[in-house]
Amino acid sequence: MSAENTVTKDSSLLHRVATAATDRRTFLAGTGAAGAVVLVAACGSTSTSPSASGSASGGAATPSPSASGDAAVAKTAASLEVLAVATYKAAGAAATAGSLGAVPPAVATFVTTVGGHHQAALDKWNGVLQAAGAPAVTAPPADLNQTVQTAFAQVKDVPGLAKLALMLEKIASDTYLAAGPTLQSKDAITLAGALQIVDQMHAAILYYVLGQYPVPDVFQKTDMAYIPPA
Repeated sequence: MSAENTVTKDSSLLHRVATAATDRRTFLAGTGAAGAVVLVAACGSTSTSPSASGSASGGAATPSPSASGDAAVAKTAASLEVLAVATYKAAGAAATAGSLGAVPPAVATFVTTVGGHHQAALDKWNGVLQAAGAPAVTAPPADLNQTVQTAFAQVKDVPGLAKLALMLEKIASDTYLAAGPTLQSKDAITLAGALQIVDQMHAAILYYVLGQYPVPDVFQKTDMAYIPPA
């Protein structure tokens, strides 16, 4: 059973999240020494500082909201990043409190680094919204947040955390890929594409930690792209 199916098998919400993306115009908007080694290698190539983690967006400038649709996408994207930032912060707190059992240093580094990546992404998307005269997003999607909170309450160890994190990374990367054709600003397209790639890198590391092949698909799917409720 795949990691994401393990986390979401009882979730009616993620049956909707996984709806086939046939019309994306509706998108308006250590577990072991080897795992520790790959985490160290991956995390060591980027700064753990949230400000320095702007490299996660490929150094792309904050997009200019040349189309109202781009601002709508930015709102949804920012809400997903709020959820990711909050979840990684909660994971770090749980690890520090000993709620996850023994946590290898490399896993702690991964949590801190990836949380910084998502904070940098959130800052970029909020920059799009503020440039359009819209308020910054500070809340996650209510429906998805409820699902994640329920799943997080069941996390008792590092593998459980990795499964939850993998779900988040796949939702984010699938959403960015699905959003691409709806965007009109070149900078917004570049930002979404750059973030999608980094989220896929995060997912590859998590697959490896869970004992699965890091790149299971030749082409990325959009099965778990998040579509806000109508």
